[in-house]
Amino acid sequence: MTSSNSSISKHYHQLTSVQRGQIQAMLDSGITSCSAIARKVGCHKSTISREIRRGSVLQRDHNYLLY
Repeated sequence: MTSSNSSISKHYHQLTSVQRGQIQAMLDSGITSCSAIARKVGCHKSTISREIRRGSVLQRDHNYLLY
C-alpha cells in the first residue's frame, strides 16, 4: 500500500448559521464578490460560491409549483 506523508491536511467544515447570516447580510447590502465575502466570513471563496448557488435554486412543492 502507498501512504501519503503530506503535511497538508484536508478538513471539511460546514458553515454555521451565523456565517450563513453574514453571507446573506452582505448579499443584501450589495456585496456580490465571493472573494470579499469569503475574507469576511473566514472561508474559501468556492465555499461562498456554492452556498450562494445552493440558496438561489428554485424548488417545486408536492404540486410542482415553484417556490
